[in-house]
Amino acid sequence: MSNVHKQMPLNRLVLYAVLWGWPWTGYAATAFAQTTDDSVILQAEQQALRQAADSASKYVVQIETFGGLDRIEEQSVAEGPTTGTIVGSDGWVITSLHALRQQPASILVALGDGQRVAARVVARDFSRELALLKLETAAVLPAAPASDLGQLRVGQWCIAIGKTYDPQSITQSHGIISALGRAYGRAVQTDAKVSPINYGGPLVDLHGQVIGILAPIAASEMLEGDGSVLYDSGIGFAIPLTDVLQRLPTMQAGEDIHPGRLGIVARSQNDLEGPVRLSGSAPGSPAARAGVLRGDVVIQAQGMAVQRLADLRQALAQTDAGQQFELGVLRDGKRVTLNCQLVAEIPTYRRRYLGLRVEAASDGLKVTSVAKGSPAERAGLRADQLLTDCNAQPLRSASDLAQLLAVSELGIPLTLSVRPADSPASKSVTIEPQSWPAQLPEQDWPVIVYSGADGQLDENAKAQITELKLADIPNQIAAIIPPAVGMRPLGCLILFGQPGETDSERLKSQWEEFAKNYGWIVVAPAAADPQAWSRDEIELAARLLARLEQEYVLDSRRTVIGGIGVGGQLAIMAGMMHSQRVAGVFTLGTALRSFAPRQPGAPLQTMDFLFVSDKPLDPLVERLNRLGYVTHAVVAPDIDTSKWNTVPFATLARWLESLGQL
Repeated sequence: MSNVHKQMPLNRLVLYAVLWGWPWTGYAATAFAQTTDDSVILQAEQQALRQAADSASKYVVQIETFGGLDRIEEQSVAEGPTTGTIVGSDGWVITSLHALRQQPASILVALGDGQRVAARVVARDFSRELALLKLETAAVLPAAPASDLGQLRVGQWCIAIGKTYDPQSITQSHGIISALGRAYGRAVQTDAKVSPINYGGPLVDLHGQVIGILAPIAASEMLEGDGSVLYDSGIGFAIPLTDVLQRLPTMQAGEDIHPGRLGIVARSQNDLEGPVRLSGSAPGSPAARAGVLRGDVVIQAQGMAVQRLADLRQALAQTDAGQQFELGVLRDGKRVTLNCQLVAEIPTYRRRYLGLRVEAASDGLKVTSVAKGSPAERAGLRADQLLTDCNAQPLRSASDLAQLLAVSELGIPLTLSVRPADSPASKSVTIEPQSWPAQLPEQDWPVIVYSGADGQLDENAKAQITELKLADIPNQIAAIIPPAVGMRPLGCLILFGQPGETDSERLKSQWEEFAKNYGWIVVAPAAADPQAWSRDEIELAARLLARLEQEYVLDSRRTVIGGIGVGGQLAIMAGMMHSQRVAGVFTLGTALRSFAPRQPGAPLQTMDFLFVSDKPLDPLVERLNRLGYVTHAVVAPDIDTSKWNTVPFATLARWLESLGQL
């Protein structure tokens, strides 16, 4: 093989094979590469791309909607024309759900010959962010041919096509296939420009065949429609057309498609962790009805081997509500097969509450505090007692009790074995979990009492302010480290301030006492640009958590991301993107843009929100609470993010520390 051939891009060799009909052999590609100069190569590329786009334009249509709502639950829907792709010659068109979450008053579709015909929404696929239209026409239309997904390769040329500006001409964006099996196996990823301009249009290969339908699908499971905020980041997604065609008969029958929910509760929410050990199942879920038990280890799902949580998520993401789902688990060393029927919705989960705090002891869990008026207080629990087991299962760490509590049924008491601090004899105590209180906590939590080497009270214990460094990160990062390191797991607060704020002394004066009194690390990264935060800086939160976890023992129930002013918007995005590692999010004086989690809360997958604003936020609070997320809002009419004496700091501190309760 010549050096010319070694340097020849794979895509260009494919182009030549497509254009001249050559068999795909190293000999043919090499021969052409050796006799072709750069100008001919460029012409060949342009010709192949143009031919593919022209071929695809026949089955791309423009869609206009009229009337109906322009906002759905405070979420904007698309304005102006959008794009669709013909998938059935008798008038079936698939498009993005972006503009069609509810039925518009009327829909008109512009065909390639200029004719405009009426259409109606027949069904929606909420898992893949798609909608199916039926056109009122007797014409035989050109239907999109599907590309062979099995032949698709990363690095292959592709074209994203839309038809929004002019019903008679297309827009096209060229790029490559940058990843396969994204969004847990539901989507192909491309670096071609994907935006509302071409949502619903096709992503085509060099033959003009459709790889997939462009859609703002969520790369993660947390934010509803969060793919729509990625269109300016070089990441776009397309739902394979073969998957769409497989589900087409269901949608043609008028049946909506929803993501399939199983309701298992994994001990770890880290996608890359394995084996997948279960804490149990969500109350009322298919997993609960199938008999999933605490301690089960998932080894197979839908015939796929499961080694990591990501494997299980991928199997679930490709199975729709109403379909059967086979789960293979190891239980007491034996394989057990469980058959579940997935559902669209699991009963809304409310985080369970006992009202006590515990810490690990040599032979159980030591109760460190009991909340006033809580189920724990009513059951007679008090500080310094020792909890040795719950429902006959030993308690070795706080997470053991947290997992049992998370999957408990409301109305069914837990049985605790309790040993008084002054007696070796234990007794059984029943305690009935309740939903997390709707009101903000009013009590002040016990502060840490520091003692010196001689055991005497150390009144000079001070928090330390330091600067953190992250490799390849230019941001200045100030941190307050409490003197409680090693005494107990530490809370961790990552605080996004206003852009341009780099005064570490101000940070210390605001947060030092809180960090020392309750054992919290407070970290405040500064924006790289003093004028604005960038979307890329969302990842600072995950990087900082990873760094701190290497040096300190962190309390997962007290890991919080907060934001002041504009920084609050970054805090929300970071918290939702990294929800598996974050227990709560708060904002202070932030002009909140509408957002909603993609799915309701689930055991061990809930999040608390606290919003401090100069005006009521009732619709936002109600929406989040309806989804099972514990949400509070505090109205502070005089809040000024540059003046901390206008922030209700005592309320904020009580909320932060209350997250450590069970």
